[in-house]
Amino acid sequence: MNRTKIDYLNYTWNPTAGCRGLGCAVREKCWAWFQLKRQKPQANGRGCQLCYEFIPHVHSERLDEPLSLSKASRIGVSFCGDLYDRDIDPHYRRRTFSIVNKCARHRFLVLTKQPQNLFFEPYSYPSNLAVGVSVNVYKDKWRIDTLRGAPVNLRVVSFEPLYEDLGEVNLEDIGWIIIGAQTRPTFIPETEWVTSLIKQAHARDNPVFIKRNYSKFNLEEYPESWKAMS
Repeated sequence: MNRTKIDYLNYTWNPTAGCRGLGCAVREKCWAWFQLKRQKPQANGRGCQLCYEFIPHVHSERLDEPLSLSKASRIGVSFCGDLYDRDIDPHYRRRTFSIVNKCARHRFLVLTKQPQNLFFEPYSYPSNLAVGVSVNVYKDKWRIDTLRGAPVNLRVVSFEPLYEDLGEVNLEDIGWIIIGAQTRPTFIPETEWVTSLIKQAHARDNPVFIKRNYSKFNLEEYPESWKAMS
């Protein structure tokens, strides 16, 4: 588990890595993929070929990592891939959530671009786990509608990077909004696009977190259950 520069998290935890990238608007500019490119196998035995190729796979040796973290923290789960990629064994997801359950002091966040896979497995989600979808372009908005049916305490939508004007967005039953730009290569959303999302979220009293890579707004709001974390 690693300390992270992601503004709204303290750590990232990658019990799985990689993603098939179907329907992904950022596939060729994926931050996670660039991160895993550093895992190229070396003669000294370091590195991971599956990480390097961004093929969905598990890292069971990382599964227990949150258990050793005593200070209450915000933790992103599988941010170097998609935990809900259909190539990830559902049994392993259940094992992942069992660790989340054992760490009630922490708050965990999973983001997926494949929310249709949220409903194939009959289990109860941990109360300290937030589940969200990434929405980058207009055609991604179906992910929000799908997420709405997920039986979780906190539903999150991450508009990062935001590539275009999304118009009216149905944020009913969504508990937190995250908005950001893109770095390497840089893409800065238009102010009007961001302003529209902020107004729509605040109309429902939803907290909005604007990442620091979009410096036109200073807005770092958290859901109540996340405010007390370190």
